[in-house]
Amino acid sequence: MKKQTNLAWGTVVGAAVGATATLLVTPKSGNQIRKDIGNQLNKGKQKTAEIKNELTSKLEELSENVNDSTSTISQSVKEKSENVSNEATKAINKASVSVDELKKIVRDLTNEGKHAREEILEIVEHELNEMAESVKELR
Repeated sequence: MKKQTNLAWGTVVGAAVGATATLLVTPKSGNQIRKDIGNQLNKGKQKTAEIKNELTSKLEELSENVNDSTSTISQSVKEKSENVSNEATKAINKASVSVDELKKIVRDLTNEGKHAREEILEIVEHELNEMAESVKELR
């Protein structure tokens, strides 16, 4: 988020400095220079507003995607955890489960949690990359 803010400020400052430098070296009357500066500032404000709106939209989209993905992955992990728990309960009830079998069940459950975490990170990274590409396109 800080990078996007810096980008927006950089755009505004760059536009203002460029416009001012151009206007100061152009032989025009004081009134015309003031009008030109005002026009350039308005253009800079409009561009900044466009970038802000695009970033807000992308952040909302990212938030929705992350929430949806997290919910789906959480549900999947919950179901798999319940399955593993049921299997462990059945095995214990049969009294034929060994310590090694219980360790395997716990290991499987742990791996499912790690896999879910990795999926969430991949989704968030993908969405952030898409958002960065959209910002580049705005330039």
